[in-house]
Amino acid sequence: MKSDEMRIIWMMMPGGDTGLIKKSLKYRPDVIIPCLEDGVAYTPEAKDQARASLKKDLSGTMCTDIDVLVYPRINHPSSDYWKADIEMLIQTEASGLVIPKTESGDEVREVVKFLEAAEAAAGRKVGLRIIAMIETARGVMRAEDIASAHPRVRGVLFGREDYSASVGLMRRHKDSLAETSPELLYSRSQVITAAKSAGVEAIDGAAFTLVDHEYIKRDASLTARLGYTGKLAAHPAHVEGIRSAYTPDPEDLEVAHKMVELETSSAESGMAAVGGIAGMEVTPPVIAQAKLLIKRAKWVEENAKRGGVVA
Repeated sequence: MKSDEMRIIWMMMPGGDTGLIKKSLKYRPDVIIPCLEDGVAYTPEAKDQARASLKKDLSGTMCTDIDVLVYPRINHPSSDYWKADIEMLIQTEASGLVIPKTESGDEVREVVKFLEAAEAAAGRKVGLRIIAMIETARGVMRAEDIASAHPRVRGVLFGREDYSASVGLMRRHKDSLAETSPELLYSRSQVITAAKSAGVEAIDGAAFTLVDHEYIKRDASLTARLGYTGKLAAHPAHVEGIRSAYTPDPEDLEVAHKMVELETSSAESGMAAVGGIAGMEVTPPVIAQAKLLIKRAKWVEENAKRGGVVA
């Protein structure tokens, strides 16, 4: 995935609520995720109503005009609702879809198989991309299989709260807020490593607090340092904290540029790119990290231009 294609802010809201979709766009997310799964009551009538409303919302150019992608979360492939979700989405401006609680590559391929059949039946090649949510212990252990299941997979999204429930994690909120959730470090690392191995994006789950802005920034900063390319926002209050956390520090960026300059000057003189900068030993792997930081800064700058107020 090229850095200029990556998106930082993935904002989720209940599916089928026009007011919430319009409101969310005012906060300049990079992607919105209207949820047709947990965000809608589990009755045929409620699901049908949500689909009809979302189809109407996504039939125009409300989101594409401001370069905001739409990845609705469909119902799980084990349910009676997901095929109707896909049949509706291929008739809209959606860019992709999110599969909840993915536990294997086979589940991804099952969705792709039906998606391609639905596109063929509709006579249009929509090319919807897929984000697979990893929300269970089994999903975490099979993360690489999921991330590499099909070329349509754009990325994986770590669902921290469902994962926590699946492993019986006893979270003490006060400790988690103070320590930036160390109990999630293994699972987060597993998911990001699988994503990088497969060459796809990795999006971290939303913070579980709505009011602690300092925690939101610390939590997002940790996932950015782990290598995640984006983070889920479950509330508009999360957006600015996440974007700030994913923005490289100016001093770090200055050091990164000096490291790249060292590589350039060393190459011109026929010497190895080795030296000392800002008290750090600089070698080719360190320079490679510096280049990634510079790319991230450019990517953040481009993402910050996106969106706008919707009437």
